[in-house]
Amino acid sequence: MQKNFVAFFLFLVLFGAIPVSCDIICLDSCGCGNNAPPKDFSIQDFKVTDFLLGQTFNPDFYYPKEDFYKLIEVSDFEFLSQYEHYIPGSGFIQVGIACSPAPNVSKENITGIMITTKKQFGILPEENIEIGSDISGYFLISNYPSNSAETISDYLKSEPRIYLGDGLFLKWNSSLVENLELVFDLKIELSNGKIFVFEDEKMMLLK
Repeated sequence: MQKNFVAFFLFLVLFGAIPVSCDIICLDSCGCGNNAPPKDFSIQDFKVTDFLLGQTFNPDFYYPKEDFYKLIEVSDFEFLSQYEHYIPGSGFIQVGIACSPAPNVSKENITGIMITTKKQFGILPEENIEIGSDISGYFLISNYPSNSAETISDYLKSEPRIYLGDGLFLKWNSSLVENLELVFDLKIELSNGKIFVFEDEKMMLLK
Protein backbone atom coordinates (compact mmCIF):
# COMPACT_ATOMS: atom_id res chain seq x y z
CA MET A 1 0.00 0.00 0.00
CA GLN A 2 2.78 2.39 0.94
CA LYS A 3 4.63 1.63 -2.31
CA ASN A 4 1.50 2.42 -4.32
CA PHE A 5 1.10 5.75 -2.54
CA VAL A 6 4.73 6.71 -3.19
CA ALA A 7 4.41 5.75 -6.86
CA PHE A 8 1.20 7.79 -7.19
CA PHE A 9 2.82 10.79 -5.47
CA LEU A 10 5.81 10.68 -7.81
CA PHE A 11 3.46 10.45 -10.78
CA LEU A 12 1.70 13.65 -9.68
CA VAL A 13 5.02 15.41 -9.14
CA LEU A 14 6.42 14.45 -12.53
CA PHE A 15 3.37 15.73 -14.37
CA GLY A 16 3.20 18.98 -12.44
CA ALA A 17 0.02 18.28 -10.47
CA ILE A 18 1.95 18.89 -7.26
CA PRO A 19 4.47 21.76 -7.36
CA VAL A 20 7.77 20.91 -5.70
CA SER A 21 10.31 23.45 -4.49
CA CYS A 22 14.03 22.99 -4.92
CA ASP A 23 14.68 22.63 -1.22
CA ILE A 24 12.63 19.40 -1.23
CA ILE A 25 13.55 17.79 -4.54
CA CYS A 26 15.09 19.05 -7.73
CA LEU A 27 13.87 17.61 -11.03
CA ASP A 28 15.37 20.33 -13.21
CA SER A 29 18.04 18.88 -15.49
CA CYS A 30 19.09 22.43 -16.41
CA GLY A 31 19.84 23.35 -12.82
CA CYS A 32 17.26 23.76 -10.11
CA GLY A 33 15.47 27.06 -9.82
CA ASN A 34 13.95 29.60 -12.16
CA ASN A 35 15.53 29.84 -15.59
CA ALA A 36 16.19 33.29 -16.99
CA PRO A 37 14.84 33.87 -20.49
CA PRO A 38 17.38 34.62 -23.24
CA LYS A 39 18.71 38.15 -23.60
CA ASP A 40 18.11 40.39 -26.55
CA PHE A 41 21.27 41.74 -28.15
CA SER A 42 22.21 44.90 -29.99
CA ILE A 43 23.85 44.53 -33.40
CA GLN A 44 27.23 46.27 -33.60
CA ASP A 45 28.41 45.00 -36.99
CA PHE A 46 27.75 42.59 -39.84
CA LYS A 47 30.00 40.62 -42.17
CA VAL A 48 29.27 39.55 -45.75
CA THR A 49 30.83 36.39 -47.18
CA ASP A 50 30.47 34.20 -50.26
CA PHE A 51 28.50 30.99 -49.82
CA LEU A 52 28.41 28.23 -52.41
CA LEU A 53 25.93 25.38 -52.13
CA GLY A 54 27.61 21.97 -52.26
CA GLN A 55 30.91 23.16 -53.75
CA THR A 56 34.24 24.67 -52.74
CA PHE A 57 34.24 28.36 -53.58
CA ASN A 58 36.86 29.79 -55.92
CA PRO A 59 36.63 33.58 -56.49
CA ASP A 60 37.97 33.21 -60.04
CA PHE A 61 35.20 30.87 -61.22
CA TYR A 62 31.66 31.54 -62.44
CA TYR A 63 28.83 29.66 -60.72
CA PRO A 64 25.13 28.97 -61.37
CA LYS A 65 22.95 31.62 -59.78
CA GLU A 66 20.95 28.89 -58.01
CA ASP A 67 24.06 27.82 -56.05
CA PHE A 68 25.81 31.11 -55.28
CA TYR A 69 24.80 33.26 -52.29
CA LYS A 70 25.97 36.29 -50.39
CA LEU A 71 25.72 35.44 -46.70
CA ILE A 72 25.01 38.25 -44.21
CA GLU A 73 25.83 37.45 -40.58
CA VAL A 74 26.11 39.38 -37.31
CA SER A 75 29.84 39.68 -36.58
CA ASP A 76 29.73 41.85 -33.45
CA PHE A 77 27.01 42.37 -30.84
CA GLU A 78 26.31 43.33 -27.23
CA PHE A 79 23.89 41.58 -24.91
CA LEU A 80 21.32 43.85 -23.28
CA SER A 81 20.32 43.78 -19.59
CA GLN A 82 18.76 40.57 -18.34
CA TYR A 83 14.99 40.49 -18.09
CA GLU A 84 13.64 41.17 -14.60
CA HIS A 85 10.88 38.56 -14.74
CA TYR A 86 11.76 34.89 -14.97
CA ILE A 87 9.44 32.12 -16.10
CA PRO A 88 8.76 29.81 -13.16
CA GLY A 89 8.30 26.08 -13.71
CA SER A 90 6.95 23.27 -11.59
CA GLY A 91 7.00 19.61 -12.40
CA PHE A 92 8.53 17.75 -15.32
CA ILE A 93 6.57 19.29 -18.20
CA GLN A 94 7.12 22.91 -17.21
CA VAL A 95 10.81 22.28 -16.54
CA GLY A 96 11.18 20.68 -19.95
CA ILE A 97 9.86 23.86 -21.55
CA ALA A 98 12.07 26.10 -19.43
CA CYS A 99 15.10 24.03 -20.42
CA SER A 100 14.56 24.83 -24.09
CA PRO A 101 14.94 28.63 -24.24
CA ALA A 102 14.30 30.54 -27.42
CA PRO A 103 17.41 31.77 -29.27
CA ASN A 104 18.77 35.25 -28.67
CA VAL A 105 17.23 37.82 -30.99
CA SER A 106 18.29 41.31 -32.01
CA LYS A 107 16.64 44.32 -30.41
CA GLU A 108 16.78 46.14 -33.74
CA ASN A 109 14.61 45.43 -36.74
CA ILE A 110 16.10 45.32 -40.22
CA THR A 111 14.42 48.19 -42.05
CA GLY A 112 16.41 48.36 -45.28
CA ILE A 113 18.58 46.30 -47.60
CA MET A 114 19.75 48.09 -50.74
CA ILE A 115 22.02 46.72 -53.47
CA THR A 116 23.54 49.22 -55.93
CA THR A 117 25.43 48.08 -59.01
CA LYS A 118 28.95 49.37 -59.63
CA LYS A 119 29.11 47.90 -63.13
CA GLN A 120 26.84 48.06 -66.17
CA PHE A 121 25.37 44.74 -67.35
CA GLY A 122 22.53 43.24 -69.35
CA ILE A 123 19.61 41.00 -68.39
CA LEU A 124 16.81 39.33 -70.33
CA PRO A 125 14.67 40.47 -72.02
CA GLU A 126 17.36 42.76 -73.51
CA GLU A 127 17.61 45.36 -70.78
CA ASN A 128 20.77 47.21 -69.74
CA ILE A 129 21.29 48.02 -66.08
CA GLU A 130 23.31 51.21 -65.63
CA ILE A 131 25.95 51.95 -63.00
CA GLY A 132 24.36 53.31 -59.81
CA SER A 133 21.06 51.48 -60.32
CA ASP A 134 19.27 49.91 -57.38
CA ILE A 135 19.23 46.20 -58.22
CA SER A 136 17.70 44.97 -54.95
CA GLY A 137 14.62 43.79 -56.83
CA TYR A 138 16.67 41.23 -58.76
CA PHE A 139 17.63 39.33 -55.58
CA LEU A 140 15.84 36.87 -53.33
CA ILE A 141 16.51 36.46 -49.61
CA SER A 142 16.05 33.60 -47.15
CA ASN A 143 17.35 32.56 -43.74
CA TYR A 144 18.75 29.30 -45.13
CA PRO A 145 19.44 28.11 -48.69
CA SER A 146 16.93 25.26 -48.51
CA ASN A 147 14.13 27.52 -47.27
CA SER A 148 11.66 29.33 -49.48
CA ALA A 149 13.17 32.62 -50.61
CA GLU A 150 11.26 35.87 -51.05
CA THR A 151 11.92 39.29 -52.51
CA ILE A 152 13.78 41.76 -50.32
CA SER A 153 10.78 44.10 -50.27
CA ASP A 154 8.47 41.32 -49.03
CA TYR A 155 11.03 40.27 -46.42
CA LEU A 156 11.24 43.81 -45.02
CA LYS A 157 7.45 44.14 -44.69
CA SER A 158 7.51 41.96 -41.56
CA GLU A 159 10.05 44.29 -39.88
CA PRO A 160 12.33 41.28 -39.22
CA ARG A 161 14.78 40.84 -36.40
CA ILE A 162 17.73 38.47 -36.68
CA TYR A 163 18.55 35.54 -34.41
CA LEU A 164 22.05 35.10 -33.08
CA GLY A 165 23.83 32.47 -35.12
CA ASP A 166 21.46 32.76 -38.08
CA GLY A 167 22.29 34.38 -41.41
CA LEU A 168 20.57 35.98 -44.38
CA PHE A 169 21.21 34.44 -47.79
CA LEU A 170 21.00 36.62 -50.90
CA LYS A 171 20.91 35.12 -54.39
CA TRP A 172 20.47 36.54 -57.89
CA ASN A 173 17.06 35.86 -59.46
CA SER A 174 17.04 37.09 -63.07
CA SER A 175 18.08 35.66 -66.44
CA LEU A 176 21.36 36.95 -67.84
CA VAL A 177 22.48 37.78 -71.38
CA GLU A 178 25.95 36.37 -70.73
CA ASN A 179 28.21 35.29 -67.89
CA LEU A 180 28.28 38.17 -65.44
CA GLU A 181 30.79 39.61 -63.00
CA LEU A 182 28.35 41.42 -60.77
CA VAL A 183 29.93 44.21 -58.67
CA PHE A 184 27.79 46.06 -56.15
CA ASP A 185 27.54 47.93 -52.85
CA LEU A 186 25.32 46.42 -50.16
CA LYS A 187 23.67 48.67 -47.57
CA ILE A 188 21.87 47.40 -44.46
CA GLU A 189 19.73 49.73 -42.31
CA LEU A 190 18.46 49.07 -38.77
CA SER A 191 15.54 50.52 -36.85
CA ASN A 192 17.91 52.40 -34.50
CA GLY A 193 19.32 54.39 -37.44
CA LYS A 194 22.56 52.46 -37.86
CA ILE A 195 23.69 51.89 -41.45
CA PHE A 196 26.26 49.33 -42.60
CA VAL A 197 27.76 49.54 -46.10
CA PHE A 198 29.82 46.83 -47.80
CA GLU A 199 31.50 48.08 -50.94
CA ASP A 200 32.55 46.26 -54.11
CA GLU A 201 30.97 42.92 -53.34
CA LYS A 202 31.25 40.50 -56.30
CA MET A 203 29.28 37.59 -57.67
CA MET A 204 30.52 35.63 -60.69
CA LEU A 205 27.37 34.22 -62.30
CA LEU A 206 26.88 31.79 -65.15
CA LYS A 207 24.35 32.65 -67.86
